[in-house]
Amino acid sequence: MAVKRKSKWESLGERVAQLKDGESVVLEREGNLAEEARKIRNGLYGIKACILVRRMVKVVGGKIAITRVGTWQTLGAF
Repeated sequence: MAVKRKSKWESLGERVAQLKDGESVVLEREGNLAEEARKIRNGLYGIKACILVRRMVKVVGGKIAITRVGTWQTLGAF
C-alpha cells in the first residue's frame, strides 16, 4: 500500500488547527511577503483540519504570522 504524502497546505493546516486561541505559527519567507501571506490565507481555506478554525494571517517584522483567533460555531440541527 502506498502512503500518501501531505501537501504543504495540509501540514500547515494541521499545525494551525492544533494551536490554542492566541497562539501563532511564524514563517520566514523571502520575496514579496504580502503576496506570500495572500497565498497562505487562500491555501488554508480548503484544508479539512482548518475548516472550523478562525485565523488571522499577517506580515509582522518581515515574517508571516498565522494566529488562531477562535473557532467558528457550527449550526445544530433543529
